[in-house]
This record gives sequence, structure tokens and C-alpha cells, in this order.
Amino acid sequence: MKILAMCLCWVLIFTSPGVLAQQVQTPNQSWDDLRQTLTAGKLRVEKKDNKTVTGELKSISDTELVIERKGKDLKIERQQVKNVWTVAPASRAKRRAFSAMGFAGGLLGGAMIAVGLGFKQCGDSCGDEGAGILAALVALPIAGIYVGYKLAGDGKRTLVYSAP
Repeated sequence: MKILAMCLCWVLIFTSPGVLAQQVQTPNQSWDDLRQTLTAGKLRVEKKDNKTVTGELKSISDTELVIERKGKDLKIERQQVKNVWTVAPASRAKRRAFSAMGFAGGLLGGAMIAVGLGFKQCGDSCGDEGAGILAALVALPIAGIYVGYKLAGDGKRTLVYSAP
């Protein structure tokens, strides 16, 4: 029993500084701090109705936040804003890696389709199969690059404002 109590005491001694050192960071809840820190860049805004909007910061005032989305300015009232994140773009290395994986997947799929079309009995004219082979070997890797690029994501989000 004494050994168990002694071990329990040592466990408490070694774990208490770790517990005390952990502090929960409260998100920034000051609109004025938000106005001072944001200058430009991509934002993701979550409204109180749980809809999210992403775009470039145009301006911010005491009453509203204006972002440019799809070439148009979108005004969001301060009372509608729930959370605001800054969005850093994905790294080039990540985009290249995902694009390369997409290319490899598209090339593999295109090769499988090309082999299937190559062994098909086409009769007198094999023009359609030849065009299909060419399209599979060119279009699918290009589509794979595009899909891989999009799957790399927007990048890292950092919460800069949370409504009280």
C-alpha cells in the first residue's frame, strides 16, 4: 500500500507542472484588434447563420467587413460575423506533390483505357479507337493534375476574430 501511495505521489509531482503550464488561449474577441491586424489577404468569414464566405479583404470599418468574392464586393455586417480566419496559401511543394499524384493517377487510368481500346476488335476502321487512346493518354493526366492541385487545399487557416 505504501508503494502504491508513493508511486501515486510521484506521478502527481511529475504531471502537475505540465498541467499548470497548459493554458487555453482565448480567441481574439476584439473588433478593434481585428481592424488593426488585418491589412490585406485572403479571409474566410463564418457568419452567425453558419454560412462561410471566402475572399480577399477589401476594407474593414466599425460596422462592416467588405471582401471581394468572384470580382464583386460583398458587405458583411459586424453583427452577422461569427468567426474570421486568415488563409495562407498552400505551399508550392504541397501543390506540386498533389499535382504529381494526380498526374500519376490520370496516367495510370489513361493507360488502362488505352490498353483496353488497343485490344478491342475494331473491324475495318480503328480511327475511333485511336482517337480514344490519344484522348485517354492526354486528357486524363491533365485532369489528374487539375484535381491534385485543387485537392492540395487553400492552406493554413488562423483564427483572428471570434464574436463574443
